[in-house]
Amino acid sequence: MSRYYSRGWITPAKHNLRPRLLLATTASLTAISFAVSAGADDDPRPVEQRRAEARSQLEQSGCAIALPALEAVADASRTALDYIAAAECAVETGNAAQASEAFWQAVIYRHQLDYAQRAYVFRSLGYQAEAAGEFSRSAIGWNEAAEITNAPFDELMAARAARLDGRPQSGAARLQRIEMAELSGPDLALYFEERALVMADTQLAAAAMYLARAIEIEDRPYRRFQRGLFLQQAGDERAALAEFGSALQSDPRNVDILLSTAYSAQRGGDANLAADLFERVLAIDPSRSAVREDLGYALLQSDREDEAASAFRAAILDPAMREGETADERDARIYRLRRQVEQLERSTYGFVFASYRDGSAPNSINLPETGPNETQLGGEFGWRPDAFNTSNTGLTLFGRSYVSADPGTITLNEDTLQLGLGARWKPLADHDFYLAAERMIAGGDQARDAWLLRASYGWSGGLDWNPNESSWNYTTAFADLAYIPDDPEFLSAYASIRQGRRFRTGDRWTVTPYLTGVAQWSDDTFQIRERLEVGPGVVFSHWFDESETSAPRQRLDLEMEYRFGVGDTDDEAFIARAVWHF
Repeated sequence: MSRYYSRGWITPAKHNLRPRLLLATTASLTAISFAVSAGADDDPRPVEQRRAEARSQLEQSGCAIALPALEAVADASRTALDYIAAAECAVETGNAAQASEAFWQAVIYRHQLDYAQRAYVFRSLGYQAEAAGEFSRSAIGWNEAAEITNAPFDELMAARAARLDGRPQSGAARLQRIEMAELSGPDLALYFEERALVMADTQLAAAAMYLARAIEIEDRPYRRFQRGLFLQQAGDERAALAEFGSALQSDPRNVDILLSTAYSAQRGGDANLAADLFERVLAIDPSRSAVREDLGYALLQSDREDEAASAFRAAILDPAMREGETADERDARIYRLRRQVEQLERSTYGFVFASYRDGSAPNSINLPETGPNETQLGGEFGWRPDAFNTSNTGLTLFGRSYVSADPGTITLNEDTLQLGLGARWKPLADHDFYLAAERMIAGGDQARDAWLLRASYGWSGGLDWNPNESSWNYTTAFADLAYIPDDPEFLSAYASIRQGRRFRTGDRWTVTPYLTGVAQWSDDTFQIRERLEVGPGVVFSHWFDESETSAPRQRLDLEMEYRFGVGDTDDEAFIARAVWHF
């Protein structure tokens, strides 16, 4: 084995463990060969007779039956030609690892072979070792074949084997030594392919160009697929999708190509194509449970909500965990999917509330959409028509009503009854931004008949139940602009923020202490008023009404706050609210 050092295949052992391992492997295999041969010598039959019987068995019964006898003859004779016969039989049975081992044994006895036979054995070792995933052994085979023949193809395969063995720089150096003019047809295509693969880590555009040249010479689905991956990594999603599509036409049941095409289509905005491809993957390989979730989101993007809910339900009911996923991570993922199903199956919503503020009195700092003061009872009901909603955007029709208490009391005053009918539009899929128009309808003498225009934005984190954590962050932020164009004209602004932490107190029960800040500004034509308040608060929450595949549909909140005025706002107030979300 020392000859590999002089030929430059491996670096000195103190810098590279591979030669030590290979030397040890060779010594072990040789020892095993001698040990097996010693055992085989107990057979009284001559080797020639056993060889003839093995060959007869091969002719009559084929390689699957004759292979053990051929291997036994080779171990007894310790001749390269017998190992070659056993290796060729292993190739015929499709056992690459067994064939690689037999060719390796033939290499040990290569001194028995002539020039052409040695070249054949090393090439065969290169092919079969690569097929068996034994890349170091494959590199030895192709390196030796190239040394013997000096053929450009053998040098090309040696470069390929070096890359597969984890030495791309060595492979690139060997490619540089090849005269491209000496290659043609499939060999030239393979040369361009190898040029692409050795530079892919640093030069994606050049790698994609070389693969394009390989495809021009010999169009193979795997080359289209690989070029698509390069283009995708380079950020050219459209070109990548075209390559994936071409590969898929030639190899329509290749799951890797199907998945890459699906993800590329999804990122490129063709959710319908992505969904169809995910469905094809599941038809071919139903065990790919993660694809069911991907299918659900693709269907959701393509506004096929009923189908998306079905896909999510199938993913929820699949008990398999993803690779590297913990039980808690799976529970969190399943709950997220259950919430997605709940949202998809819901076309209506509503809430009923009762609120109290001590010392509440008629004033103009409350928003026009919330009545003359904060001690009140009310509710809202909304409907999202499927025809006007797509991909988390669209139109909501709603109606609401509320009635406020008399100043300083909790007695509701029917003269303050305010009704409203309106439409709320959500233009952005990824943000809770709404534009609304509402006709306010007076139900009492102290209410208004007017048009109300609003723009609002909200964000929250930790608002929903968390199935795995004992506590989690809780943040909400909300801003609102409201305008009444009727006489008297009214303009107002409102902003609030909460920051706290939810603590689990039972199954679907939490208590959440928080700090809050509220700012209000209004201009009712006659005067401008402002209010800024901060203070602590706590909310007790309970989620309920759920199923195996759907998250809780309803929630009860009981909130209490104590606010302090800041700046020109010098009052203090205790506030309580009870809200039923359904």
